[in-house]
Amino acid sequence: MKLTDLRKLIKEELANIQEEAHIPVDEIGKFFVVKKPKKGMTKENMVQEATVFEDIKAEETLGVYKNKSEANRLAGESLKAFDDQLKEVESSMEEIRQAKADIKTKAQAAKEKIHKIK
Repeated sequence: MKLTDLRKLIKEELANIQEEAHIPVDEIGKFFVVKKPKKGMTKENMVQEATVFEDIKAEETLGVYKNKSEANRLAGESLKAFDDQLKEVESSMEEIRQAKADIKTKAQAAKEKIHKIK
C-alpha cells in the first residue's frame, strides 16, 4: 500500500468518525413546557413536550413540569384567566365606544342649539 493511499484511507476514516451522530446523555428525560397564553391559543398549543436540548425562552414560559397532567392543569387555568381578561378588555372598549357615541350625539345637539340661537 502506498503512502498516498494510506493518507486517503485515514482521511476517509476521520471523516466517517466525525459524521457519526453524537448522542448526548439525557438523564432528565422529557418534560412539559407551558407557554404563556395568546389570543387564539388552545390548551394543546400551550403545552409542549421538550427535552433539555431544546430552546426554552423564559419570557414566553409559564412553567415547566415533569407531569403532563399538571402542565395541562396550569394551561387550562391560565387560558381561562387570559380569556376572562380579554373579555373584560373587550367590554371596556365597548363602553368607551358607547360613551364616545353619546358624546358625539350630545355635541351635535349642542351645535344645533347654538345654530338656533344665532
